[in-house]
Amino acid sequence: MLVTPFSGSFIQLTVERFPSLNTPRGAQVGMVVGGEPTVFGGHTEGFVRAQTAEYFHDGAWHEVPMVYPHDGVFAVPLPDGTVMLGGGSGEDFGIGQSWGVEVYDPQDHSCRPVGILDRKRAYASAFPLPDGQILVSGNWYAEDGIELYTPGKGFSAVKSLPSGRARPLILPAGDDFIIFSGSDQYGNKAEARVERLYGDSYYEPFLDIWAPGALSTPADAGAIGRNTFILLAQRVEDGQPGLVKVTDGEFSILEMEEPLPTEGIDSESILYIPSLLADRSNRVIWLPGTGAYGRFYLAKVDYDATLDGGKASVQMYYADCPDEQGFSMESSFLRQGNDFIIIGGCRNIGENGVFQETNFQNDASVWRLSLETGKSSAFPWWWILLSVLTAAGVGVTVFATRKREDNPASDQPGPESDTTIRANLMDQMIQLIEEKELWKKEDLRLDDIVQELASNRTYVSTLINSVSGVKFSTLINGYRVAHAKKMLLEHPDILMDVVAEESGFSSRTAFFRNFKALVGMTPKQWQEQRYKKE
Repeated sequence: MLVTPFSGSFIQLTVERFPSLNTPRGAQVGMVVGGEPTVFGGHTEGFVRAQTAEYFHDGAWHEVPMVYPHDGVFAVPLPDGTVMLGGGSGEDFGIGQSWGVEVYDPQDHSCRPVGILDRKRAYASAFPLPDGQILVSGNWYAEDGIELYTPGKGFSAVKSLPSGRARPLILPAGDDFIIFSGSDQYGNKAEARVERLYGDSYYEPFLDIWAPGALSTPADAGAIGRNTFILLAQRVEDGQPGLVKVTDGEFSILEMEEPLPTEGIDSESILYIPSLLADRSNRVIWLPGTGAYGRFYLAKVDYDATLDGGKASVQMYYADCPDEQGFSMESSFLRQGNDFIIIGGCRNIGENGVFQETNFQNDASVWRLSLETGKSSAFPWWWILLSVLTAAGVGVTVFATRKREDNPASDQPGPESDTTIRANLMDQMIQLIEEKELWKKEDLRLDDIVQELASNRTYVSTLINSVSGVKFSTLINGYRVAHAKKMLLEHPDILMDVVAEESGFSSRTAFFRNFKALVGMTPKQWQEQRYKKE
């Protein structure tokens, strides 16, 4: 791999031990489900398949039996807030493939079977289609193909594929869906071909230059816009990591001011993990990695400038593992607020202190890493406050309004006080957002508001935080959730995809995630509850 140092400084993250898992596990799938950090399957000590899931609630991890063991499982969030889990190794030690598919329900923390795959699969991928079907493809050491899950009917084959792929990328591209991967079913470089659900396959020269890593779950983790995704890739020629942009099936490299560094603290090499997370509100990509000595690395890639033809910038963070055992690239990587949660993994320290991994030794440790100095909460206070206010039916503007009687002096003749100026500007901003319904714009940026107000970005950002107590993105999501509630009440049979789009959310998953975070229940549950009351 090409050695690329970093011209800036590495900022150290605050590390805090989190409650441990009940079962040591590696290669598990992790995501936030129903507001709770959750891990599914993987394998435990001795390379034995795990047949449980675990969710974090009330300060502890709680274990849930799954119907089938899933090591090498695909996991896809469904519109009703549940998660579909399918396939995986058929035996311990990562051998073979399996048929079983089940659904995890975060409401009662239970799993139920939903049938079997059309063909046995391990290390497959899945993607939800707008009509409720689930597209599945990918396999490990076995023949591959495309199949669809139809609710109430089960799985059925669509087409066979001449060459297989492990953990393929499945992305929307116009009216079709494309399937591609950096590695084939044996772990070698895959052919530079793109399969399509409806159309014919085609050769993509870009994939001969850059080999993409697997997209993390949930499916929209790398989404930065409608049908636009950022992926981690490796340049075939020299192994240099980079970020690839895919828009409606068109491939391009994300231009950066400097390459992603491959050399970290003490000149150790950095290996990035494909489990990147896109923060669309702040135009940032979070990319995790591990070092040769077991450090954790985090690249914060600001891609905002690329939307106007500029280049992305990068800020690097790192953390030393407190127990000196090192972080693992097989850990689950989750984000909540300013915290990042690192869960389990396969890890070991090899000769001469150089970090090595083994599938036979797994870990139950969980760590919370924070961008802020000192101890931080896994659930920020503003999230809890906003959730309570929204659930109680209090409008978002309650944050922004400042009555003049709070500052009697501001009503007196003479030069305006700073408090009055700030209140007036906040009132102007709220009026602007409400009158123009700006929250319906899915790619709304703070800069758009600043331009409308003819003000300064830093000043407006500080104003929002100090007056409302929340970030700009949280304020806007409050409006979006309020509008979604109105649509759900006025149109009982409306499709959730329509509600998500009309309310300004970037995707159905983002809609469900933000609605549950602010209201405390899924959109469907809230809708049913309100109709019962009426």
